[in-house]
Amino acid sequence: MSGSTVKYNTDGKVAEIILSRPEKLNAFSTQLREDLSFYLDKVETSPDIRIVVLRGEGRGFSAGADLTEPTMVPISEQLELEYKPIFKKIVDGKKLYLAAVHGSAAGIGAALALSCDFLVMSERARVSLIFSNINLVPDGGLTWSLMSAVGYRKALEIIVEGKHISAQECLRWGIANKIFEEDLFVLDTNKWATSLALRAPLASVEAKKLLREHGKSAYWQAFDDEGQAQNMLSQTEDFRNAVEAFFLKKNPNFKGQ
Repeated sequence: MSGSTVKYNTDGKVAEIILSRPEKLNAFSTQLREDLSFYLDKVETSPDIRIVVLRGEGRGFSAGADLTEPTMVPISEQLELEYKPIFKKIVDGKKLYLAAVHGSAAGIGAALALSCDFLVMSERARVSLIFSNINLVPDGGLTWSLMSAVGYRKALEIIVEGKHISAQECLRWGIANKIFEEDLFVLDTNKWATSLALRAPLASVEAKKLLREHGKSAYWQAFDDEGQAQNMLSQTEDFRNAVEAFFLKKNPNFKGQ
């Protein structure tokens, strides 16, 4: 795909989908969403592919939404129309998806990583849930994914404090499956993906389906509810002031209005 913001490679039964806007820390633009959706369709219709590694090019996995790209629709509508179809391809897909996070996975990038079936991280990687810094809540199903992994109290602490969660914390709290050394991250990730691809494919997909079904309705309800919360919060004075402070690299002054 000429001019694509996503790169695609295959090696035997493993496919790599690489977010490729390194100059923007792989922040999600309209083009990136379209390209990612295209390649997710491609792997789902590729009979030889069993495992899909999803990673970012450059210094990190993804900085989240591209805040320099304006949108005229409510956040809930953008989540429903532009992000949810991507997440559904992963959650409902017949392949197993492995998110490989190096650097930072932030915002909707963190939601994408946690939506995958497996998650591995490099030693210095982190998952950044800093929504509260601009008076927003996590979206993309993150409230459900986070609480499912760490429980209500720790999830609320992470969200309210706007935490950067280290790779070691992610492993300890059940957010990540494995940590690999920085210099060997891509190699070790692909080695594990290859070993997973050698397992019984029909049983693997059926196991994914069974485990996903237990929480799927709650996950999608959370996805929708988050969008409605974002609509309300994005209309507040606190949000506008916090976004301005973010770009000025200043601390926001929240007034609760």
